[in-house]
Amino acid sequence: MFLKNKKKYSLLDLEKLFSKIPIFFIMLLAGILLIITFFILNSKEKSEIDLLKQKYYLNYKFDKKEELNKFILTINEDINNSFFSVESKLKKLTYKSIGFVKSNSLNDINLIKKYFKSLENENNVEFVIFKKDNLDILYGKDSLVYINNLIFSIKNKYKFLNITIKYIYSQGKDNLQYWKDDLKNTIRLSFFDSLIINNSEYYIGAFSTINSIKKISKNSIIKHINEKKNKFWFYNTILEDTYNFEKNKKYNSAYELLKKNKRNVESNILKNYISFYNYNESSKEMSYLYSKFGFLITVFYENFIVDPIQKDLIINIKEYYKNLYLQICIYIFLFTIVLLLFTFIFTNFIKKNFKEYNVEFLDKSKSLEHWKKRFELAIIASNDGLWDINFKSGKIYFSDAWLNMFFYEKDEIKDFDTWFSLIHKDDKIKVKILFDKVFSKENDSILCEYRLKTKHNTYKWVLARGKTFLDENGDIERMLMMSMDIDKNKIMKKELSDVNLLVEDGKIVIFKVLNNKNLSFSYISNSIKNYDYKKSDFENNKLSLLDLIFEEDVNEIKNSIKEALASDLNDFTFVCRMKTPKNEIKWISCRSILLKDHSGKVSHFYGYINDITKIKVSQEELKIKVKIELEKNRKKDAILIQQSKLAAMGEMLGSIAHQWRQPLNNVSLILQFLQDNYKSSDSKTIDKFMSRANKHIEYMSVTIDDFRDFYKPSKEKNDFYLNDCISSLLFIIQSEFEYQNINIITDIKKLHLNTYENELKQVILNILNNAKDAILLKKEKLSFEAYIKIESRITDSEIIIKISNNGGEIEDDIMQRIFEPYFTTKFESAGTGIGLYMSKTIIEINMKALIKVNNIKDGVEFSIIFKKEKNDN
Repeated sequence: MFLKNKKKYSLLDLEKLFSKIPIFFIMLLAGILLIITFFILNSKEKSEIDLLKQKYYLNYKFDKKEELNKFILTINEDINNSFFSVESKLKKLTYKSIGFVKSNSLNDINLIKKYFKSLENENNVEFVIFKKDNLDILYGKDSLVYINNLIFSIKNKYKFLNITIKYIYSQGKDNLQYWKDDLKNTIRLSFFDSLIINNSEYYIGAFSTINSIKKISKNSIIKHINEKKNKFWFYNTILEDTYNFEKNKKYNSAYELLKKNKRNVESNILKNYISFYNYNESSKEMSYLYSKFGFLITVFYENFIVDPIQKDLIINIKEYYKNLYLQICIYIFLFTIVLLLFTFIFTNFIKKNFKEYNVEFLDKSKSLEHWKKRFELAIIASNDGLWDINFKSGKIYFSDAWLNMFFYEKDEIKDFDTWFSLIHKDDKIKVKILFDKVFSKENDSILCEYRLKTKHNTYKWVLARGKTFLDENGDIERMLMMSMDIDKNKIMKKELSDVNLLVEDGKIVIFKVLNNKNLSFSYISNSIKNYDYKKSDFENNKLSLLDLIFEEDVNEIKNSIKEALASDLNDFTFVCRMKTPKNEIKWISCRSILLKDHSGKVSHFYGYINDITKIKVSQEELKIKVKIELEKNRKKDAILIQQSKLAAMGEMLGSIAHQWRQPLNNVSLILQFLQDNYKSSDSKTIDKFMSRANKHIEYMSVTIDDFRDFYKPSKEKNDFYLNDCISSLLFIIQSEFEYQNINIITDIKKLHLNTYENELKQVILNILNNAKDAILLKKEKLSFEAYIKIESRITDSEIIIKISNNGGEIEDDIMQRIFEPYFTTKFESAGTGIGLYMSKTIIEINMKALIKVNNIKDGVEFSIIFKKEKNDN
């Protein structure tokens, strides 16, 4: 919301505004035009320079692409040349071996084999000779088997071998073949020729050793990169290393290079491969990928440098736009000067006219000021409701404020009689007497309060003040009246009077006291008589508020008042004892508000006193009853705890029976053995079996001791470790749960606790037995691997024991009542409903801890939460 400017501008102020505003707007317009021109020309200048740079950069990229293509052709030619030298070598050795075989005529095959062996060792090749007619292999069978497997990829390496031999001689004489293994990226070359010996045709050939195409290609790439060190670099996408990346003819790890976080074309290409395995169109413009081997060759893109010719063109473009901007600035400056000239002529014209009108305006203002002061009184009066009675014509005039006060429309009340008929019947006589005195000229003014009927058929209290005006003959001509709305004040006074009547015979006393040392009364209601006091005692300042208060509570009251004053409260409340003249003590509640004077200081306290003696007595009686009931509940809880222990004892006896069954059986067997064999057995055998029996008896004794300790009452807290506590409990009951095929999983940390150890064991036992019952009930319907898991967890402020199972979830309505006493979902013969109730009582009341239960997947989880003490680890 904009704040309204309350300043009133004179004609001189307007003249100054009209003189300055056009100049301001002309200068602002000139500045805006200069700024817009600068940005437009600057944008066009950058656009032309960017276009020039882009054209040069495209030519630069094309040259780099051509350079890369030539490099790839050179590498491919080098690879082909390396294979051509192998071809020549194979041909030469084949012809040489054919000459040797012809001279020998296959008379000494061992000599020929020896000769082939020496050539193979010297030249790193393999020879083959076979007869065409019967496909008999005279030498080099392993080489043919390798080729056969390469062609057919079969497990039986000799299968289809004849087909491979037939394929070789079918190619005729001077047969050069390339045998590729695409999976291993290797190649073998062979050259075969034939000769006739004793009318039989033989084929002799030489095989190169296995060559790695990948290795040959890599070596060729590295060799040519070294020749052109500062132009190309190499990246092996399989091994993720680079060569010559930093123009140093060295291998580097790609990851180490990226850690340097260089921002150039080469680093972007490398990052694409390592992070995204991406070879996009942008990368293809700058590199070549041997996809079969995972080799990437990339040309170096130097930082883009504009050549001298391009620099000159850029300088020319900048100079052109600079000159153009200066020309436009000159045009704008000239245009501004012209506008300022016209503005100067216009403002002089405005000044001249405004001066003339200002002189005329000031003269009229002085005349109006006089009339303004005369009408101020009438305007103020009109706010109260101004009305004018003309007694000669009988007509009456009401201002808008008066009409709005009573909701009438203009001309609805036209004469004095109509107005008089609207006065309340109880007030008419009083008003008539006052007007009679005016008509008899006994008084020339009137002042009265009365009720007047509104248009809504309700009555409103008004305070009317009037003054008569005489005509030339001294007769009353008219009366000017002003009416003030006092309806709210009258209603408030009536309500206060009703309150006094209401509390007069009750126990509530309304008072108003001074903010002084004794808290003296300035007002007190008649209801103080119900406390055996007289109102006159307080009005004569015989008694103050502090005189009513019981001596022991006086300081407390003073402190309450002092605190209320210091905190600048609007109100405050206190409860104390009050003494009566008969020395009786009553409890009272006092609420008071703080009344301030014009300087902001608290001058009075205004409030009420309420007798709450019966409430106080009832509270004391209630405290006694609550104490008695709590004592009863403690006794009931003790009985319930004993019942719960007895129920748990039955469960534990069943567990001990399971624990003792196997040892008793073993002792029985040992005694039976001794009975049958004591005559034939030596003393060592008897001692051995007696030792076994003693161990079983000792185990049973330990079980009984643990059972006895478990049910020994814990009168005081003791220090223990959680893992030892749970281990001793599981030692007693483990066998029973194993018998029911329930696996107990534990993950208990060595946590220190200081509480009632046996009570904690009883709670855990109750939870385990409930879990066992739930699992057995579920097993009647469904076969599953049952488990109960006990684990502990520690946080900064809590030690948590969690006991979970997979015996099925608890329904919501049962979950809400699970800890209630005597609530059970079992049959009456199977459960009492006090186990979990007593568990909650033991944990939350005795141990000051917390127990919770919630559903988990396929089961239920109980949580016992202890607050950590400062010295707990």
